[in-house]
Amino acid sequence: YRPLLLQIAGVALVVIGIALLTLGRIPGLMSEKRFDIAHRLPRAPWASYVIGLAFAIGWTPCVGPILAAILLRAGSSGTAAQGATLLAFYSAGLGLPFLIAAGLSGMLTRLLARVRGAYATLNTVAAVFLIGMGVLIFSNRLTIFNDFFPVVAVTTPFDSHFQSADPSLPATRGTVQLGKPAPAFALKDLDGSPVSLSGLKGHPTLITFWATWCVPCRDELPLIRDEYLAHRLQGLRVVAIDYGNESPDTIRAFWTSLNLQPAPVLDPDGQASQAYGVNLTLSTGLPVSVLVARDGTVSSYEPFPLTREYLDPALQKIMS
Repeated sequence: YRPLLLQIAGVALVVIGIALLTLGRIPGLMSEKRFDIAHRLPRAPWASYVIGLAFAIGWTPCVGPILAAILLRAGSSGTAAQGATLLAFYSAGLGLPFLIAAGLSGMLTRLLARVRGAYATLNTVAAVFLIGMGVLIFSNRLTIFNDFFPVVAVTTPFDSHFQSADPSLPATRGTVQLGKPAPAFALKDLDGSPVSLSGLKGHPTLITFWATWCVPCRDELPLIRDEYLAHRLQGLRVVAIDYGNESPDTIRAFWTSLNLQPAPVLDPDGQASQAYGVNLTLSTGLPVSVLVARDGTVSSYEPFPLTREYLDPALQKIMS
């Protein structure tokens, strides 16, 4: 349901943007409902707790995803002290702006009074931004920003499995088992040419799952390209499968910007990703690479960014 949910989110953003442009003239929008019960509660610690709990619930949609990312990253840290440090910085980033705003409330009030005349302009800018974001999300082209801002490319807290603490240990996921036949697939690359595992039999093959928004993938794919160019005469084949059904235009622009080879492979229904156990959870994340020997059996399964030090001997193993 992910594509449908993204389209619904895109439509919602466009509607909100239009509501801002019309200054709330759309019935049912730009209004609020309040339940003023705080003044009815006694001045007691438990009452403060209830108010704080209600406030936290209201903020959950705003801070929840970021807090989840921080908690996951803290949980994957090497020591409890490192995890506590990450959470401390998160708490400081959340709380300090409130303290600063409270201390400068007088000055901020005067500043807001000065820019009150620009509210209409700021409102229009925000509305246009929301409409643009909604259109990009609806058309699944939000990742075009990665081409212009690669340093802050859209990513998720699950990318690269947080640099797994022990990448030397190969993993198995789903129907993928070391020494067993790799799951079959029949896909097409970006140019429309068919790509299937059966057609690669007899060739050592590197299958990698990636996405344009995955920052570790951006670092790993040039290495895979170099290894492919160095060993293709020895029969090495690379199948770079895009994860998440991204738009062909986004994939093509990304692939061209990094001068990558060979052509990327599309997995529009996600069957290959599912067969190889690839998903955006701590079980894998992105990138994921699978090395398949000449006889079609799985040699290794790596849910972390590959390095040259790791990849060179691994490739020699399947090419021997």
